[in-house]
Amino acid sequence: MFIFDGNGYLHFNHIGIATHASFFLCKPTIGVAKSYLRVNSVDFDMPKNKKGSYTDIVINKEVYGRVLRTREGVKPIFISCGNYIDLETCTEIVLNLINNISRIPIPTRLADLETHISRRALS
Repeated sequence: MFIFDGNGYLHFNHIGIATHASFFLCKPTIGVAKSYLRVNSVDFDMPKNKKGSYTDIVINKEVYGRVLRTREGVKPIFISCGNYIDLETCTEIVLNLINNISRIPIPTRLADLETHISRRALS
């Protein structure tokens, strides 16, 4: 299973980075975004300020993804399926990969930190 810092089904053509990569990896993929990619000018409903609360992002009567509150008092994240996985399983996996340090899953946070280190070293 792979987690991407980006979207899966929650994308203009339902093919964000997580969905695209799944075709090559042939493994389940999850898209986890820190900011909302607005599709068809549709906004999202904010979930309650409680860990595990969520609202689904529905566009044209179809669920594209989920707004997930990973901790109280922090901005939510946006999760969506890549392939070979359903939204309920994505939600469960992501919630189990959250710690008290960050609102995003640990693997995504570590990759993000390494990216910042590499950028500084290269500039």
